[in-house]
Amino acid sequence: MSIDAPEFKLVQQSACYEPYAVDLLVRLAEMTVHHPDDVSGLTADEVRHLNLPCRYSGYATDEVDEWLDGLADRLEELGRS
Repeated sequence: MSIDAPEFKLVQQSACYEPYAVDLLVRLAEMTVHHPDDVSGLTADEVRHLNLPCRYSGYATDEVDEWLDGLADRLEELGRS
């Protein structure tokens, strides 16, 4: 099972997610999906309870949140609740 690596656009809004934190999360998500038995990978519960840092410019929260919802669903399919 693979994961679609998102290409989030940088925006300026009242609250955006910090790009560095999101990019690290994407890398960890890719590792988790490719190696679902690795204990250091993400779980669906962790993804659903993330508290990503925000700022005035970065990735749009609604776009990232939509991707995170899909990621959590995919992790559940892999048995990583």
